[in-house]
Amino acid sequence: PHLMAQSEGGGFNQFEKADALAEHGKVCKRLGKYNDSQKYYDEAFLILKDYPQENDLRRIDEQATIRFEQADLTLIRSIGEQKAVTKEARRDSIDKWNESSKLCQEIIDAKPGNLYLLRKYRCYLLMAIEYGKLKQWDDAQKHLELTRKIGQNDKFSEVDIGTIFMWMGKLHFDRYIDNCSTIAHDEQNGQNLIKAQIQTSIAWQKFVEVLNAGSSIPFDINLSHAHISYFLGDTHKAINLAIVYLIMHVKNISGRSCC
Repeated sequence: PHLMAQSEGGGFNQFEKADALAEHGKVCKRLGKYNDSQKYYDEAFLILKDYPQENDLRRIDEQATIRFEQADLTLIRSIGEQKAVTKEARRDSIDKWNESSKLCQEIIDAKPGNLYLLRKYRCYLLMAIEYGKLKQWDDAQKHLELTRKIGQNDKFSEVDIGTIFMWMGKLHFDRYIDNCSTIAHDEQNGQNLIKAQIQTSIAWQKFVEVLNAGSSIPFDINLSHAHISYFLGDTHKAINLAIVYLIMHVKNISGRSCC
């Protein structure tokens, strides 16, 4: 990465170097260059180990995010190369998620300080996503509720609050899909789909307010919304959202390189 070429006194600190490496890791993951992605994530994680004590919460925050991304990378790589999630991949992914969760818990247990609430919000959300991927639905729901309370009580941005509701909708949607594969369709499982619709609608109202104010929203939100819209029978809306996601995804990758 180009930031790595800067000298020690050239203006880029260790955080910026780690951020650049992690971003390259993310781009390589999207491009299917899994070895490069793993290498960049590992280098970023090691750089962060050398941070001074006064930056400890930021270091822990970024290391937790890197381990989360690596857990996701392990699953994506297994699917891409083996056409399935192998036992080894799942075990390695769970180890990375557990390490990420422990790092997040350090932040949650820390004394309040500069940017504490924002980091606590991010950690609860990260842990909720991890639990959801592991199909530990109740734990995921609990951590999303904790994230929502922080966001609403401390007047976070509409994007942050909308993101929470979108993840809540996705959680109920994923739970509905998982139950469909293991149990007969019943009224209780149908409630998961209804809740997904309600929470997605709330999220989208928040995002519309943000867009009308001239600001932007995370582009991957469109993909989650497309999935839920499709299963709710709104195929036209799902296609439009998927197209928006693809356009923004391609723009995001085309402006960067992992080489």
